[in-house]
Amino acid sequence: MPSYRQLGCCCQSTTSGFVLPLALSAAFLILLSSTSLLSLALLSLSRTRISMAERMRADQLRSAAQHFAQLATDSHACLLSWPSSSWNDLGSQCADADPGRLQKGLIGEEVWSLIDWVPSGDTGRLSLRLAAGARAAFLLAIDPDGPAVREVGAMRPLVTLEQERP
Repeated sequence: MPSYRQLGCCCQSTTSGFVLPLALSAAFLILLSSTSLLSLALLSLSRTRISMAERMRADQLRSAAQHFAQLATDSHACLLSWPSSSWNDLGSQCADADPGRLQKGLIGEEVWSLIDWVPSGDTGRLSLRLAAGARAAFLLAIDPDGPAVREVGAMRPLVTLEQERP
């Protein structure tokens, strides 16, 4: 008859040492997948923040264009007939107009400045810059009965040299 020791050797499990590696592998997979999900969430958050910042800049630029249109009234509306490059040389043609008033403004806490104004019949191209560096152009509809802005058109972002470089 076999001894107890011999029976113990034969009945020993062949799966001993298999549970720990399986548990470690499962834990590693869970850790890896949670890290991947966290990375995706952070990437999504980053994209959302960038998108929100771009929308805020676009809104500030549009507000600056609207502010320009509000300032270009009364005696300052005379300046809309000429390009901004010749505003300081107009002399008596727009005697009551102050070109400096249409060249800078403040929207909230953001300072905007005029890059250029180029009239063309019943429209004009307005290019503005924010102090933070964002730039855009707008097509403004001019009232044919007198120089006044009827409508501020869609915004077209202006690309700077820094944005073009990879």
